[in-house]
Amino acid sequence: MKRLLLVAAAAAGWMTKQKPIPNLGVVLRPREGVTSRPSTLRRLRGEGVARVKLETYGAREVREAVANLGTGARVAVSIPDAEVEDVSKGGAAADRVCAAIKSVHEHVDGVLVGVTPPSGAGADLKRLAQIANASRSVSKACSTINASVPVTTAFDLNVLRSSYPPSASLFAAPGPLREVLVHLRETKAPFAIQLDPYGAWRSSYYDVSLDFATFALDPSRDRPQFVDDGSGAQYYALIDAMLDSVRWALAKEGFGDLDVVITRVGWPSGLVDTVNPPPAADAPGAGATLELAASFAHGLGKRRGVLGASAPELQKNVNQGYVVAYIYEADDGAPAPDGLRWGVCGQQGSLKYSIRTGAVVAPRLRTASTACLGPACIRKRFSHAKQHDVEMAALGVAVGALILGVAAFVAILSIQPAQARSPRSPTQVERIMRVANQRAEENQRAARAAPSLLKP
Repeated sequence: MKRLLLVAAAAAGWMTKQKPIPNLGVVLRPREGVTSRPSTLRRLRGEGVARVKLETYGAREVREAVANLGTGARVAVSIPDAEVEDVSKGGAAADRVCAAIKSVHEHVDGVLVGVTPPSGAGADLKRLAQIANASRSVSKACSTINASVPVTTAFDLNVLRSSYPPSASLFAAPGPLREVLVHLRETKAPFAIQLDPYGAWRSSYYDVSLDFATFALDPSRDRPQFVDDGSGAQYYALIDAMLDSVRWALAKEGFGDLDVVITRVGWPSGLVDTVNPPPAADAPGAGATLELAASFAHGLGKRRGVLGASAPELQKNVNQGYVVAYIYEADDGAPAPDGLRWGVCGQQGSLKYSIRTGAVVAPRLRTASTACLGPACIRKRFSHAKQHDVEMAALGVAVGALILGVAAFVAILSIQPAQARSPRSPTQVERIMRVANQRAEENQRAARAAPSLLKP
């Protein structure tokens, strides 16, 4: 037993000494009744993750995250949506946020006001005003007690009116948003954005390659997915195009100098309901596999904060500094609202895949094996069936096997050399680049005509 304890202690020490992957973190959503998941964070630290974004701001949660991530730990905290209105009024609510992080503020990268992104247009104008006022209130309250931290809020691509090509991107409601941007510049806080490459790919799975969405295109051997004629930038990864769209929109409003942080990005590893077989190609959940999730996370980690395309026109107009990105999410411990599994770790904190190597380390969770085919499942499914039903099912299986055998034989006889992949057209790329900002398009006119709701 003593020897086992020594080995465990040595392993824990080795994990905390692993050099962190720069600019890479994970999102840790709260699980009911649980403030932290030590096993999850320790395993992720062994993968080089030393940053975490909490969807709360409690001092206890921050201290636990710092302790479990070890040396060099960095934490971003969030003000829940339900508290934003009170915090926007200043006073005790804003003081409470700053008091909670005061003792650990040297580990805090920033405070995010709200969890759900506002679109920045139309019906969200009132909420946008509350967020801006809450940001000012927290900044002022924290500076008063010598616990100053950057304060920002996370948008998603609905904040853009157009996003293709990236160099032509524009904000949907630049007027109301401008006061938010001014506050970010004054306090040296970054512009925060949530990106969903999986959702964008799912909208056009039939004509946009998974390679483009999951960092699998290699500039040394592959052709770019598309070239932005406005900047000359060549795009091999969807996330680069999404990020540059935000950067160009900031530059058009005169805020190209702002840093950008990606507060949520990732690729799902499967469905929450693992009893049912994998969905059809055009059904929700298609493409959500452990292999693709591992490929995406590994590709993001290899970038080491260098995101976005490279071109002289880009370098001249936008800030291309290192980008902090938080993978959604740390583990599957909290209920998934969209029916997908996003965690790097499983519910018990065990790694599903390695960010460092891109290898799947939990084969039993592979999406392709999620169909319930074991004896127990078969007995359960046929426990109430009649003898005739069982016989018909067996006959169906036999016929299906015969058909598959014939099809395989024909396929072997007709194998042809694979055709070279042709580059996708700009029209196809535009379709996925615009999927996340449809609401902003609908609200554009109302947003431009609406007066500012921000307090002086």
